[in-house]
Amino acid sequence: MSIPSGAPASQQPASSHGAVDLSGRGGPGQPGQAKGTLDGVGAGAQGGGPVVGRWSIELDEAGFQDLVQASSRVPVLLAVMSERVPEAAQMRKDLIEAVDAEQGRMVLGFADAEAQPRIAQALQVQQIPAVYAVLGGRPMPLFVGPVDATQIAAMLQELQGVAIQQGMSGSVPPLNEGAAEEAAPSRFAEAEALTSAADFDGAAGIYEAAITQNPGDDEAVVGLHRVRLLERVNAMEATAVRAAAASQPDELQAQLDVADLDVVGGHVEDAFKRLISFIARHHDESREPARAHLVELFGVVGQQDPRVMSARGKLAGTLF
Repeated sequence: MSIPSGAPASQQPASSHGAVDLSGRGGPGQPGQAKGTLDGVGAGAQGGGPVVGRWSIELDEAGFQDLVQASSRVPVLLAVMSERVPEAAQMRKDLIEAVDAEQGRMVLGFADAEAQPRIAQALQVQQIPAVYAVLGGRPMPLFVGPVDATQIAAMLQELQGVAIQQGMSGSVPPLNEGAAEEAAPSRFAEAEALTSAADFDGAAGIYEAAITQNPGDDEAVVGLHRVRLLERVNAMEATAVRAAAASQPDELQAQLDVADLDVVGGHVEDAFKRLISFIARHHDESREPARAHLVELFGVVGQQDPRVMSARGKLAGTLF
């Protein structure tokens, strides 16, 4: 689908069920085949207005199309914002920092709803700010309304897991080498690169070495949990896992597997609810492994995430 011509039509609610297929965008060449520098991303960035981060740009219509084409390589975030929304400035800053911290494993484009109404229409935006993820040319809504840095970080972690599961483990060069402030290098940049390359044992070894030196290194502990989660899910066949969980509701491993799949797929609350229900029904030797697995997933999602805090309360009520 191309950006509509003429005056904008009435906007419709964004919905993952009615997601617009953007894989055929662009000019000559194969659908989804990006072109130019960075396979089209750089070309769009240079023509799309001021750069706002190393992997973030301000979009016009040409830049929008080029950025969407890059979604065949890395996840693309599209943020439709407005200066009239008081929280937009802080949310913009948080998005830029979170995406730049991914070091090219995803990219971000901003569109002003007033200046670029046809971009908002193409995404069927109903409320701003709104943030969409695009994987392989297919957009899906991530956020509607203001969110904080913790929520952004948790969602991007889940998005990266989905991308890895779909074979998108690469990265792209910076859209702008001249950004005024470069993101501070991650302590575990090497481990993150190994994870993106599906070298899970290599990444785990780096985190384990850090934990050996400092057992209280929370960042390393979370990193290790995340790597092991992605390793487990990478070896799964999703249809078989879900079928096994549905047919064996009291089989521990079947429920742990589908909970892992749900977390990586973004269905965090479903995963938590499943394991809490399992724990409530079982008072045998399977209860403690289920609890320990759930606590590990809490660490992957983020201890300050509202979904984790809610699930912790429900778990406590189940146990005591």
